Amino acid sequence: MKGFLLLNGLPPECIDVSGGFCVCTDGAYVWAKKMGIKPDLVVGDFDSLGFVPDDCQTVVYPAMKNETDGEIALRLLKEKGCDSVDVYGAFGKRTDHFLGNLALLGIGMDLGVGVRLVGDGEIIFLGTGQVDLETRKNRTISLVPYGDTAHIIDSKGLLYPLKDLVLKRDDTRGISNVAESEKVGFFVKEGRVLVLESWRDEIKKYSAKNPPGLSNAFCG
Repeated sequence: MKGFLLLNGLPPECIDVSGGFCVCTDGAYVWAKKMGIKPDLVVGDFDSLGFVPDDCQTVVYPAMKNETDGEIALRLLKEKGCDSVDVYGAFGKRTDHFLGNLALLGIGMDLGVGVRLVGDGEIIFLGTGQVDLETRKNRTISLVPYGDTAHIIDSKGLLYPLKDLVLKRDDTRGISNVAESEKVGFFVKEGRVLVLESWRDEIKKYSAKNPPGLSNAFCG
């Protein structure tokens, strides 16, 4: 089942959560309601919102806890049977929250859930093993190791081929590659990589019913 996770970062310009289970965290309830979204569940400590909504199902957690509302919500989506989750509102506002949202990618992979952070004109997901990405020609594809290093054996469909390349956390080798076709692939032999796909120059071409160019990514 498809899952949607709404966080209290910058809200998207368009979003369609139909056909899946939608969990909203705390302050994201405000922008979700403005966009006409009724989440299946709202969770958190409600310190940002300042009150507990009474027009939908809620789960309240104490403010003093060891996980972010986003991590709690992701684990709930796993319990609901979601095997893939798109996260909206992960970008912008507090930098520490954004870094914590990047951690959701690793948590999701460990749980067996494919997680994507979706923004207006970009997505970020985590890849290991064979990674195949259905994209659009000339989009920017950047790869950043999720850890100290990531060893990429080979690639296809990229302007700058990746062949027996070890990406390191303290270099910028994987930034700003370019898709040469609608199908991009590479094999990560060791480690994990953050895959960032950007289409900011295309964003005005899409409508709310056709969110801006979300790609299909397959890792395994």
